[in-house]
Amino acid sequence: MTKKELRSYIKSIIPSNPEKIKTESVRICNKILQCHQYLSAPLVLCYMAMDDEVNLEKVMIDAISRKKSIGLPRIMTQSGLMNFYYVDAQTPLKAEDTYGIREPEAKDENLISPDSLPDGTLILVPGRAFTKDGCRLGRGKGFYDRWLSKIPLDKKNRLHLAGICFLQQIVESIPCDEDDIMMNSVFY
Repeated sequence: MTKKELRSYIKSIIPSNPEKIKTESVRICNKILQCHQYLSAPLVLCYMAMDDEVNLEKVMIDAISRKKSIGLPRIMTQSGLMNFYYVDAQTPLKAEDTYGIREPEAKDENLISPDSLPDGTLILVPGRAFTKDGCRLGRGKGFYDRWLSKIPLDKKNRLHLAGICFLQQIVESIPCDEDDIMMNSVFY
């Protein structure tokens, strides 16, 4: 199956019932909240879920209560790139981009640089499909692969990349190339 065919297939089998998505999101968040990589992370990079993605709100609420730093992505429409920004419970999030995702404001003082991530950072990465060993298929725009590729090689082994998806999004194989970034683990 090509990447395009796999994206179409996965889109057709992802849960569409909002209650099912909510229930599964809570179950997956509970797994994240119990893992060593989350418990020891000083910084957790999350995402605001689209309608067909695992909602990480429970993780963000817990991270705030534990005084962890949190980052959320923002798509920079002019450049087509994605950046992460520090947020807290008071940070206003607005749906300003073409994808309708709530995002933080692009303030320079809140920008998270890939080369300054603290050791132990947990990066929660959405995807269209994953293999159990960490191969990821995104939505095809390359936002995460481009941002993650900016992390210096000497830092990569001191961070944890975790794919996040529903069980239906786990597949046997994905056509991966040298630009695709592998996950250390997958929560589903």
